[in-house]
This record gives sequence, C-alpha cells and structure tokens, in this order.
Amino acid sequence: MLRIVNLEEIQGLLLRIPSLVNLQEKKDATFVPEVKRWLNDVEKIFENNRLAIAGRIAVLRAELISAEAGILPARIVFHGRPTARKIRDATAAAALREASGIIPPVIEEDKTRFDGAERLGRQLVALARAKGIPTAQSNIFDHTERLKILWQLFRNDPDIAPGTVTMEGLVGPHDALVILDRTLTRDEPGYSTVSIPR
Repeated sequence: MLRIVNLEEIQGLLLRIPSLVNLQEKKDATFVPEVKRWLNDVEKIFENNRLAIAGRIAVLRAELISAEAGILPARIVFHGRPTARKIRDATAAAALREASGIIPPVIEEDKTRFDGAERLGRQLVALARAKGIPTAQSNIFDHTERLKILWQLFRNDPDIAPGTVTMEGLVGPHDALVILDRTLTRDEPGYSTVSIPR
C-alpha cells in the first residue's frame, strides 16, 4: 500500500515519459542515459515500497545495460544490420514502452483509494462547516498542530466521526491529515499547506 507521497512520486515519473520520447525523436545522445536514470528512479521507489515490480523494472534496466555493450535483447528484431546506437535506442524505447504499460495497473488500486479519500475529505469539511466547526486558518496554533486539533474535533463529532474512521482506514492517519490540509487549501484562498511530520 503506497503512501500519498510515493504515489505522486510515481505519477510524476510517468509524466516524464513524454520528455524522454522527445529526446528520442530529436536523436539526442542523452536519450539512453536518461532512460536508464529514469528506470533506476522508478526501480528505487518500488523497491523502497517493497513492491515486486521493482524486479521487473530492474530487468529492463539490465537489458539496457547489456544493449550498451552491444547485446541485442531477444525480444527486439531488426530488419537489416543493426548498429550499436540502434540497438541502444531500440532497447531504451522498448524499456520505456514496457514500463509505461506495467506501472499504471500496479498503482491503480492506490490511486482509486486516494481519490475516494479526497472525495470523503471534501464531504467531511463541508459537513464540519455546516455544523459550525471552525475550519478557517488561524494564527493561534502551529499549522500542523491546528490540523491535528481540527481532525480531533472531527473525531469527536458524532456525525463526522464515522467518516474520519473510514478515511483513516483508507489512507492511514498521516495521509488523512495531508488530505484534510489539501481540502482546506483548495477551499480557502491564501491558505498555505505544510509538510506534515511523519
């Protein structure tokens, strides 16, 4: 189960794919090293989260390393005589294609979970405001402390408490505060988010 910061990190890496393809299109010499670096970044995130897909990404990176030594992966077929650069570029492009295909299904369940938690967060804040619970920014407390106090007020309210239990069940207490913070930020101009200590 990914934390929200890890999910967003992976989504950010997926968003880098178009810029890598642009390097390939321009026949930029940095295309292969950049793909290798990207695979390494992706692999580390999955490895840190103990997800088995890290092994599949590592295999793609290994193929690319071999291609740099002139070894053509068996799954890549050339018509005509391949040059060393064609082997490297084709292997890097194939690695990107495969990684972009196998990563989204792995994070889909977590994405759905956080989407649901964000919808629930909006409902909880709307209900709290309707009941007169103060959600506006205040200078009395530290921002993180204020979020914790507000979340405790939600927990103590008999109508809102079940939603907080559901939210923490979905994403855990830390990410529940992150989502609460983001919900308040979206609704209040000038409201600033903070990094919530783990």
